[in-house]
Amino acid sequence: MNPDDNAQWQYKPDGSSQSDAGNSLPTSSNQAAQAPAVQPGLSWTALEYIDHTRGTGWYMLLLIITAGLATAIYFLTKDFFATGTVVVLGFIVGSFAARRPRQVAYEISSSGLKIGAKQYAYQLFKSFSVMREGPITSVNLLPGKRFMPPVSAYFDPKDEQQVINTLGQYLPYEERKLELIDRLSRRLRF
Repeated sequence: MNPDDNAQWQYKPDGSSQSDAGNSLPTSSNQAAQAPAVQPGLSWTALEYIDHTRGTGWYMLLLIITAGLATAIYFLTKDFFATGTVVVLGFIVGSFAARRPRQVAYEISSSGLKIGAKQYAYQLFKSFSVMREGPITSVNLLPGKRFMPPVSAYFDPKDEQQVINTLGQYLPYEERKLELIDRLSRRLRF
């Protein structure tokens, strides 16, 4: 082994290198080769959730179901509070369904996933998976804690490989299918 192999060198943009053995401790070329390549973060903007178009028929069906359920609860329990709760819940569902998603900034970096102003550290999650729904694709971060909901980040399908590669540096990929509640909500266009 040549003694000059352990000497420090400094990169010059013109392609030459300069020995800098006096400024720091020597490092072997093997240690430098084992260091992982750090990629810069990835950022993009997309909708915060899938925007399902709901016509007047969807809202009429919600009204009929809410009124029918409230009527049935009233006749079974004769309780105004329970009946009123069903009506309020129907109103909340209708209001939430009418809300349009906004554009949100997403960023994957070494410190975690940032969605809008909220930062999620990778330590909160055990893995991630990719979900596809028509023209929209999302990455779902699966939480390590039992009662924490998954976190979803939506992106353009053409950016899928780049998102997977960048996020894969920090979390393991896990192949998953939609759970029952997710399939039901998509079927109800919610």
